[in-house]
Amino acid sequence: MSRAGRRSKAAGKRADAVGGPGSGRRSAGSPSDASAREALPAWVPHALFAGITVLLFREFIFSDLMLVGQDTFSLGYVARAFFADALRTTGFPLWNPQILGGTPFLESLAGGDSLYPPSLLLLFVTETYRALGWKLILHVFLAGSFMYAWIRMIGGSREGALLAGLAYLLAPYLVSLVLPGHDGKLFVTALTPLLFAATEWMVSRRDFASGAALGAVVMLVILTTHFQMAYFLFGAVGVYAGFRCVQLARAGDGRSWAARRFAIFLVFSLAGAGAAGVQLIPAVAYVTEHSRRTMTTTESGEELGVAYSSSWSLHPEEAVSLVVPEFVGNSGGGAEWTSGTYWGRNAFKTNHEYLGLVALLLATLSFMGAPRSGLRWFFVALGATAFLFAMGAHTPVWRLFYEVLPGISLFRAPSMAIFLTGFSLATLVALGFDRGLVLVSEGKGSAIVRALGLPTGLLLLGWVLAQTGALTGLWLTFFSPDLTEAGAQALEAAEPHMTRGFLVATVLAAVTCATWWAMGRGFLNAAGGLALIGLLIVVDEWRVDQPFIQTVEFESFAQPNGNLQFLAERAASEEPFRVLSLTRGGQDVTPGMHGLELAGGHHPNDLARYRQLIGMAGSGLPTHLTPPFHANIPRMLNIRYLIWPDVEYGPLEQYTNSEALTPVSRLEFSDGSTFSTVYSFPGLPRARLVGEAIVVAEDQVMDVILDEGAYDPAVQTVLTEPPPLELGGGAVEGTVEWIEREPDRLLLDVNAAAPALLVIADNWFPAWKAWVDGAQSEVLRADHTLRAVPIPEGSHRVELRYSSSLLSASLVASILSALFLALVAGIGFARRGAPPPDSPAGRE
Repeated sequence: MSRAGRRSKAAGKRADAVGGPGSGRRSAGSPSDASAREALPAWVPHALFAGITVLLFREFIFSDLMLVGQDTFSLGYVARAFFADALRTTGFPLWNPQILGGTPFLESLAGGDSLYPPSLLLLFVTETYRALGWKLILHVFLAGSFMYAWIRMIGGSREGALLAGLAYLLAPYLVSLVLPGHDGKLFVTALTPLLFAATEWMVSRRDFASGAALGAVVMLVILTTHFQMAYFLFGAVGVYAGFRCVQLARAGDGRSWAARRFAIFLVFSLAGAGAAGVQLIPAVAYVTEHSRRTMTTTESGEELGVAYSSSWSLHPEEAVSLVVPEFVGNSGGGAEWTSGTYWGRNAFKTNHEYLGLVALLLATLSFMGAPRSGLRWFFVALGATAFLFAMGAHTPVWRLFYEVLPGISLFRAPSMAIFLTGFSLATLVALGFDRGLVLVSEGKGSAIVRALGLPTGLLLLGWVLAQTGALTGLWLTFFSPDLTEAGAQALEAAEPHMTRGFLVATVLAAVTCATWWAMGRGFLNAAGGLALIGLLIVVDEWRVDQPFIQTVEFESFAQPNGNLQFLAERAASEEPFRVLSLTRGGQDVTPGMHGLELAGGHHPNDLARYRQLIGMAGSGLPTHLTPPFHANIPRMLNIRYLIWPDVEYGPLEQYTNSEALTPVSRLEFSDGSTFSTVYSFPGLPRARLVGEAIVVAEDQVMDVILDEGAYDPAVQTVLTEPPPLELGGGAVEGTVEWIEREPDRLLLDVNAAAPALLVIADNWFPAWKAWVDGAQSEVLRADHTLRAVPIPEGSHRVELRYSSSLLSASLVASILSALFLALVAGIGFARRGAPPPDSPAGRE
């Protein structure tokens, strides 16, 4: 073969590889009249995405209401309100003292997305509770636009990209995350097509700006702080980059050049991670060393670790709901079919992983003789792998990843991976629509009807079986023979909705099939088909989304009741104290909205030692803080007031007759019965002087603290190493006066008649440093998780500051990485010329 012939053959291969992603609009599956269809203005899809988003969230947008989010109510709002208030007063907080004895703010992810640019900006421009809603709405819109950009990047038509964007924007696996308040999951799902597009741009374009863009998107994904979703996404994108480099190597670029491309991909990905290092590095160190999650991951046994990591997976009944959303029911409320109808094997379900029936049907068309088989099979493999992983222990795929990949054992809820299945499906939607138009233009519309007729018939059969009751009978026999009594009741409530769901699915499939039939017969042109199929996607997914978008009056959520008003007044006039609220099983954080610091509460990454001290596992009650009340632990934690929920547990007197508990405020129903009561509690001061240290081994500390007869926290503290000064023993006369109390800084004047330890009833963490009269002093870990500072005899000024060397080093890494990306971007734009002709961007 001549040199020219070899060049021509290599160029042909390369065009197929670069287009597969994208070998051009024709290779994307466009018919010969592509130019007519490409007349669709580029702004129209984004305007449509914006309009649909506004309609979807209209009740929130055109009011001053608050979006309902269960995690927002349990912690999200309290943490963000604390953060916003700190920004306005003391500056960026590094410690949050509000919940569970205090936690590091960035390291424990207490503020969630506090460094994520869209979320941070919204806190400055609107009220906190509105910002929490707007950031979700913004990302629902961006999900559609980013999906559109991704499809265009791989050579799909504007029409296919429009349908893919609609399917992704309205996808319940995205939108339903609003109700549980899972903002981080929603953010990562929305950013997924953007990261894939940036990866494709970098691999195919070979310029500096594309690498900087890749690094910037990686940084954004990490700053969402949902590391589990980010981990899944980065793994998928890494595999895609490798796949593309192999394609290009086979197309004529050569192995060495393809290997260099992949190496450059890794470099810019790591630079993006470095730019987010101020959040990533301290958080990883915290979660693996200090977080309560170590008790179920790094420090757990094999059996417990597997059970933890495989929990909250999808089950077979959830798998059916990916096609017929009503099948397994839901716990979220908002509609009849989502209220008390969940009969699956998880404890509850407040979101939905529905993929979209119309989207599934369109995706099948991409395999009807279409070009770019490598791209299509890649996304089939990605989507299928993510689905099998999401099924947890029901398939060997999850266990294989658990055993082989580092980091999987730190996570639970394999079902989160379903977003990659949804993304893969949305990609195939665009390719399928484009392929369908090719088949129609070639007079092969009947083939589409035959292909879609089979799933339509299966759905019709499902409706017949559901209508007769045979479907649930067969399911209980083969898949759920051990259904609990509560599950059986939920299934009974779900059955009518299940039957209706199969009917609706059958109708949607039939109308989709009829649309392609009409296009094949010439009764409907391409524009009409696009409009009708787009409408079917909207109707299909909108009906599932609606129950998961709920609003509430902010005042009804945030208005303090009489008990909280009483405690807020006490906090303004008394020395620092903690409140123990046993409302909602001890998970209540509502008092934190009103400036009250809590001994209990809810936090996904609180300190493991504090949980051990209060006897709290998972979301259970803190057993060491419940009646009849341990003599030592509530006192040493500075608990001065108890909120007792009479409506949940009955009168406190049923559990204890302690004379030390005095009712000081009561909240009653209109009939005079008691809702909740506030009791005064004999807690010790937040900062106290002790003259005796009991030194024992680490594994004996809790035994000593729990020994009510041998240990008195008023005059003693428990250490694991001898203190650096000699103590006289017993009580120490003296005074402690608070001068300043800020999240990251404490200032006290201490007068001690003898050498003592100043015990502060806040959680110990390595970043806390102390100075006594300007000289740095050691901060000891006392009483398992509290702080103690050695105090010589006499009067002293004591200062404690949160100063993390790891955080400082991580900030430097972030700044340097961000500067590197900015420099590379600047060079890229300065050298920017016409994109290479084989690039999808060049064909745009």
